[in-house]
Amino acid sequence: MSLSCLNCLYFRHQDRNGGSCHRFPPSFAGEASPKENHHWKFPVVNSHNWCGEYRENVGSRPLPEYAPE
Repeated sequence: MSLSCLNCLYFRHQDRNGGSCHRFPPSFAGEASPKENHHWKFPVVNSHNWCGEYRENVGSRPLPEYAPE
């Protein structure tokens, strides 16, 4: 198994190439962007990234909306 965000316990899929990291609480994203539905966001990450906070996802959780290749 690859040590990447794709296989991490804290990763949540958003689209084919990435998702968000839920290791820590969301951060304030600012008030200037008119696209924001709310001002708190989780960091957006590429599914192939990795970091020092990686924890292998060994439990079960719902499958992502797309199947990784």
